[in-house]
Amino acid sequence: MIVQCDFDGTITMNNLSVLLRNEFAHGEWREIEADYFRRLHTVEQSNRKQYVLIKEPKSVLVDFVRQNIEVRPGFLEFIDYCKANGIRFVVVSSGLDFYIKTVLSNVNAPTLELYCGQTSFGKNGIAVTYYDPEGNRIGSGFKDSYLAWLRNSGEPVVYIGDGLSDFDAACTAEYVFAVEPLHTMLSNATIQHYTFSDFNDIRKHMGSFPELLQQRGR
Repeated sequence: MIVQCDFDGTITMNNLSVLLRNEFAHGEWREIEADYFRRLHTVEQSNRKQYVLIKEPKSVLVDFVRQNIEVRPGFLEFIDYCKANGIRFVVVSSGLDFYIKTVLSNVNAPTLELYCGQTSFGKNGIAVTYYDPEGNRIGSGFKDSYLAWLRNSGEPVVYIGDGLSDFDAACTAEYVFAVEPLHTMLSNATIQHYTFSDFNDIRKHMGSFPELLQQRGR
C-alpha cells in the first residue's frame, strides 16, 4: 500500500503558499489565482506566474514560514503508523521545495519522500519548475503523473488532499481521504471518499482499508 499526500491544507492546517503570496507578492497575484480557479491555466502555470512576483530573499521567506507552521494533528503519529505497517508515505505537492522542506525539518520529518515544485531565487523573482517522475519538465498534471508512477509498483494508492489541484488525481486513486474544498468537489462528482479532520482519523480507518478495496472490486 502507498499513501500519496498533498502538503498545503493537508499536512498543514493553513496554506503556506497563499500566506507567502499574500505577504510578499508584488503585483496582481490574486487575478492570476482567480484565473486558476476558473481553470484558465494549470496550478503549475499559475505558480510560475505568481512566484516571479516575489522578490524577497529566501532567508526572509524561510523565517516567515517558520513563524507560521501549523501542522495538522496526528501527522507524525501517522508517519510512524505507516513505517510500522510497511506503508510507503509519499508527499506530492504543487507547493514549493523551500517552504515544504523548512516545515518538515522543523517537525523532525526531514527525510520523507517528497516531490514538489523546484525553485531558483533571483533578482527577477522565484523561478518555479516541475518535473515528472522521468525527469521531464511539465506544465500540467504533476500530481497525476506521480499517482500513475506510484501505481506502477502494483500497490493500491491512498490519496490524501484538500483542493482543486488534487481533484484529478483523487478521482482515480483506489481510496481517498479529503477535506474541504476537495470533499465538496468529490461529492458533486459522486466520487467515493472519506472526510477527516486530522491524521488520527485516517489512521483509524486504514485498518479496514483492504476490506474497503475488496468491496469496490479492486
